[in-house]
Amino acid sequence: MLPDRMRRRTASYIAALVFPAVLVAALSACSDTASPGDEVTSPGEQTAARSETAGTESRPGIPGRRLVVLTGSPGVTELGEVDPDGVIDTVASSGESILPGLVPLANGRVAVADSSGVTVYDASLEPRHHVEGDPVGFVTGAVPSETGERAAFAYAAGDGGRPDAHLIISIGVDGSSFSTVSDSVPVGLTQCADGHISWLAAASPAPSFDGGELGKDVAVSRITASGPEDIRSEVLPAGPAPVWGRAGCGDTVSWVSGDGTAVTVDGGEATRTTVDTFRPASEVRGIDTSGGTAADGSIHRISGDGLIESYTFTPEPRFRSVGSELTGIAGATVTGGGDGRALGVAWGGDPSTGTFSVTAFDPDDTTCTADLGTVVLPADMSLLAATVLGEPELSCGR
Repeated sequence: MLPDRMRRRTASYIAALVFPAVLVAALSACSDTASPGDEVTSPGEQTAARSETAGTESRPGIPGRRLVVLTGSPGVTELGEVDPDGVIDTVASSGESILPGLVPLANGRVAVADSSGVTVYDASLEPRHHVEGDPVGFVTGAVPSETGERAAFAYAAGDGGRPDAHLIISIGVDGSSFSTVSDSVPVGLTQCADGHISWLAAASPAPSFDGGELGKDVAVSRITASGPEDIRSEVLPAGPAPVWGRAGCGDTVSWVSGDGTAVTVDGGEATRTTVDTFRPASEVRGIDTSGGTAADGSIHRISGDGLIESYTFTPEPRFRSVGSELTGIAGATVTGGGDGRALGVAWGGDPSTGTFSVTAFDPDDTTCTADLGTVVLPADMSLLAATVLGEPELSCGR
């Protein structure tokens, strides 16, 4: 059972996704939680014993590439590397996280967000930089910059007074970091290469609201932050409340509302089209295993029936739905990859035995896959997220 605080936060976040039009845009800043170059030796509880060969052996099907996983059980979240026999070599341990985040970065590095905070690990999976997060460990957004030098994470951090509040953390491979708080669910979170982050926020209109269609459109703003004291809000043309989107790093902003209305704002002018939307949970066959967001803002979701649904937002919102042979999976993670390219890792198997087969795939071309072998989970552990450090060589064509 989840503690009361976790259950309340989970419920409030789900409610925010279902009723986006009532989100209230407000912003406050937190103080810096790490300074450039700060190094750490123990994010959470570092595991004392490491395999002498960790990081030196190759996984089947991807020579020289390494499979990294986040696993969890009641009271604990663990980061580990999988050896060629499928055994997990635990690297670090922290308290239980509702939903941790995992982002591969440039040159084999990786950033992990969990209940202990956000930690950047080097190519040997040694912790280098750490910044405090939210102790519940409910990560609702995780995205790298296109260069793989930075990553941004959003923690659901709401309470009774501010149910939709999120703690947003930006961190670089050099250890530079800052954090800020949004009082609304951040939509379209973007980590830009120059260090600033941006996201979309929506507010219900006041009685005097004179933009767009009253009763349907809301006030939408793009928030940009380069530090805890450098936060700006840009009011965009009124539109339907954003549910999926990309705040972007330049002049173009785009999003999709719950009814499929797609909005693109460029140079202050807004255009609207209509696109399809993700299947509702009631129509998903098998397990809904929401994948994640790539560096270019594309959002990918793969379900247990093998259907991959995706949004891209450049130059304008587009929706794509395509079948794959990845049926019967139990979970999947889609990340930006250290080179900014979208990469998926899916797993399936028998929870009673703890053995899962793992496959890397290209969410933009479902015929491109690589067999990553198996993962053997210890008793009572669940596989929460997985990625490959390095660029896997996928084999394309059925």
